Amino acid sequence: MSNTIPLLEPDPYTVALEEVAALDTQIARLSAVRAKRVTEAQRHLHRQAPVDTSTAGPRWSTARVERIELLTELALLTRRTEHRTAVLVDTSTALVDRLPATLAAVAAGAVSWEHAEVIAKHADGLQGEALSLYDTRLAVLATEVNPKQLEKKARHEVELAQPTTAVERAEKAAGTRRIYIDPAADGMACLTLFAPAPEIHAIADRAVRLAAGLKTSGDPRSMGHLKVDVLTDLLLNGEPSIPGATHGIRGRVHIMVPAMTVLGVGEEAAILRGYGPIDPATAAQLTADATSWRRILTDPITGRILATDPRDYRPTAQMIDHARLVHPECVFPGCTVPAEQADMDHTEDHAYGGGTIPENLAPLSAGHHRVKHHTRWQFVQNGDDTLTATSPAGHVYVIRPEGRMKPAPRQLIKAAAAAASAATTTEEDNLDNCPF
Repeated sequence: MSNTIPLLEPDPYTVALEEVAALDTQIARLSAVRAKRVTEAQRHLHRQAPVDTSTAGPRWSTARVERIELLTELALLTRRTEHRTAVLVDTSTALVDRLPATLAAVAAGAVSWEHAEVIAKHADGLQGEALSLYDTRLAVLATEVNPKQLEKKARHEVELAQPTTAVERAEKAAGTRRIYIDPAADGMACLTLFAPAPEIHAIADRAVRLAAGLKTSGDPRSMGHLKVDVLTDLLLNGEPSIPGATHGIRGRVHIMVPAMTVLGVGEEAAILRGYGPIDPATAAQLTADATSWRRILTDPITGRILATDPRDYRPTAQMIDHARLVHPECVFPGCTVPAEQADMDHTEDHAYGGGTIPENLAPLSAGHHRVKHHTRWQFVQNGDDTLTATSPAGHVYVIRPEGRMKPAPRQLIKAAAAAASAATTTEEDNLDNCPF
């Protein structure tokens, strides 16, 4: 008689975790392959030597045309923002051309793409032996820490490699400071302030101190809510202290509210410019507090905004408003720059006979306006408020209007027609009964 020990079944939780780790390894290996393909695409485009296609103004170098065409093409094909695409391209070329140890670690699945982005970003400016030592050292460190921890180690390694350039690099980085907005769900949004670390930490410290003071005085809100509320109040109601800054400026928002919704009859959502649909209560509050109103006529059948014919050479304020209402954002595929901050472009170049009419005007951000004129991107207005964009590689994208209201419901149109017909009949009957 023999005793048998039953085999224990593997813990499904442990198995799932190990499968996730194995998939991450595969993703890293594919990322290394992708880096090589991105670099190959860049080299193929370089051999095409695309040139500036503009007809006037300062001309772009071939290198600049190449980069913009590659970024815009890849961004749309991969559904990335142009910023994230630039990170992909720069990381890929850095790995293939300058960071062989890191590329090998990614290809082996030992280092993630997120780690590689950190290493490539901080390698900018390193040369020769300093670059080689940095690459070797960071490729090892990346297997031991997460990307956030690696960020600190990368900065430390760069400081050791070239301490004399710290000020120059800080000044260069400060030149990239910016603010951007990301919409979120349920009427919320994120405001990101990308600025030098000392200022950011000082802002956070002030928020904490102000919130703590309110909390000590008995305010029932949580510290998290208080920090948000005090900063919001300060930004909206405080006056700037920078010399030369204009005082008294207040925030402004644009809302498109259907008349029936305002009257409490319709149910179509109001549209907050640059965000999208907002809840009725917020729309009601904003419209109640509005300092000015503007009436916009739309076609009840198609929902298109109606406009008058232009007579002046330059776009009139009415035509510019029309274009911005139809397209609240830059019409370059994937761009989210608000129309108010964009240039008003003649889709068909005025120099080639394009008219200054609503059907030939559309907002393009300053950067994408230059892309349109300096690269092989082509845009065509289709006559129904949509545009067709064709990339240098021949990919076609349709840009649809976001500012168009929904057509009136058919039953509403029929009811209005019936009411008008009844009114006409009553008027004719009255005329028949008239003794004069």
